[in-house]
Amino acid sequence: MVNLLAGLLMVAITLFSSGVQAQPVSASLDRTEIVRGETVTLTIRVEGQQGGVQMDLTPLERSFQVVATRTSSQMRSINNAVESWIDYNLTLFPLHEGEIEVPPLNIAGEMTQALSITVQPKTETGIAGQELFMEAVADKDSVYVQEQLLFTIRLYYTINGIRNPIFTDLDMPDTVIQMIGTPNQYEKLVDGVRYGVYEKQYALFPQRSGDMQIPDIMFRGEVTDGSSRYVFRNLNTRTITSFAEGHTINVKEKPADYPANAVWLPARDISIEENWNNDFSNVRVGDAVTRTLTVRANGLDGAALPPLDLPSIDSVNTYPEPPQISRTYIDGNVVGERIESNSLLMTAAGTVRIPGITLPWFDIDTEEVKYATIDDSAIRVGPVRTGSQNDALLLSTDANGNLIAEDNEAALSPSQSDFRDSLVSEPETPLWILALAAALTALLGVLTYFTAQRRSVVREARAREPEVSAPMYRQPIAPQSEAIAFKEFTRACEQKHLPALRLALIGWGRQYFADSNLHTLDELAKRTANDEIRDICVKLQQALYGDSSVGIENLQGDIQRLCSLISALRNDYLQTQAQSRKDRDFILPPLYKA
Repeated sequence: MVNLLAGLLMVAITLFSSGVQAQPVSASLDRTEIVRGETVTLTIRVEGQQGGVQMDLTPLERSFQVVATRTSSQMRSINNAVESWIDYNLTLFPLHEGEIEVPPLNIAGEMTQALSITVQPKTETGIAGQELFMEAVADKDSVYVQEQLLFTIRLYYTINGIRNPIFTDLDMPDTVIQMIGTPNQYEKLVDGVRYGVYEKQYALFPQRSGDMQIPDIMFRGEVTDGSSRYVFRNLNTRTITSFAEGHTINVKEKPADYPANAVWLPARDISIEENWNNDFSNVRVGDAVTRTLTVRANGLDGAALPPLDLPSIDSVNTYPEPPQISRTYIDGNVVGERIESNSLLMTAAGTVRIPGITLPWFDIDTEEVKYATIDDSAIRVGPVRTGSQNDALLLSTDANGNLIAEDNEAALSPSQSDFRDSLVSEPETPLWILALAAALTALLGVLTYFTAQRRSVVREARAREPEVSAPMYRQPIAPQSEAIAFKEFTRACEQKHLPALRLALIGWGRQYFADSNLHTLDELAKRTANDEIRDICVKLQQALYGDSSVGIENLQGDIQRLCSLISALRNDYLQTQAQSRKDRDFILPPLYKA
């Protein structure tokens, strides 16, 4: 019994010993000295293991980046003794130079031995003989805060069929990063060797002063040796890597002499351009002109350009358009643009001063404070157009029934204008013209004498009737004209034609308030003392001269409401007039005549 127990114990010890030796773990490196930017292969062998193995690779992250992993398993029999193992091949990229330790790793409960590797500095010697290398170039070593820094990454290669290419992403705190366009590909000779070049450009805008650290740039890809020609067989591939050192950029603060209340704008050049939609030769009260200001900056994004400080202008209503902000890339530089448009509606006659603009900026090339400016300008605003022959505003209609305004002078044909000018400028009037003029004068005098009484009667009759030859907004004030002006207003509301509606509303207001000096919607809204009418008038002017997004389709309800409000206002007016006439009919005559 004792011998039996001793035998069983020996068998158990033997089995335990063989189980322990069945899963030894070892680690090895393919080389112990490399140059900065190269990779090294760490091979971890687990014997007697045919399944998955749990590995903790966290200790490697302190000094290495795990680029790729692959596994291979083998089994062999020698003298009836079966051996098997699995190799885990880890491609490691060292993160710094010097003597680096590969720490022990916990593999399936076993610890590997520690290893060491020497990483030597990268040199330019023999770089043209390499099949793959990189460079990272910054155009400056020092910039001002928010100034543009151009950063270029170039990959040189002589290898065909690079698969799954991956570059390190640029990720820096407190820095705006913009990729300029799309990557470029071209060829270049380096020491007599033709390389393919893959180039990426970035514009970096540091947002705080101090040292800006641009990280190391790493490239990783795969190439195949083409040894397999079978469709369903995996190609033999290997991982390739390349490395470019990062940069440390000194970011300087804003200079002390820069204006304290101005927006900081470091650039190579900033300009302001001013454009008007028409000239100033014939601007009248009620007309609108559009002022467009374009700010263009070489070396800044359009979003970095501030809104222009435009002061209010006396006797002018200003309606701004939403700004247009954009950026383009010209010769590898960011060029930002900001466009602001404002419609200026003239509300009073006289000389209107349009204030200029001064925008300070910092020239990064000369390191000087400069100013982009627009000079002051002036507009001579004339009174509202009257009904005279030389200053009248003729109204016609197009095929759609919309009102069209044109100058009387422009309506003359060239032949008529030339004929009139020749009569005026003729140095000596022919005799037959003088005789004809005398005869016509005598005839007109006779006709005037015999028809004087009749013409006086006609003039009195016409004085009691409203003049209909001219638009209502230029009609003289007459009691009978209010009803006609109201009909024109309701017709314009039905047609929903905003320019005609504006003129008809002003024409009605002139007759309703019996005020020939009423020429704008602002004056009409003020006279009605109705907040709702005032708000609708503001929307009409914005649609005509301001925000282009406010279209006629957005004013349908407002136009109907405006018609209702004017109708109610007019009904009160008619009731007041009727009551006044009724009161006059029942007033007793005075007892004694004066």
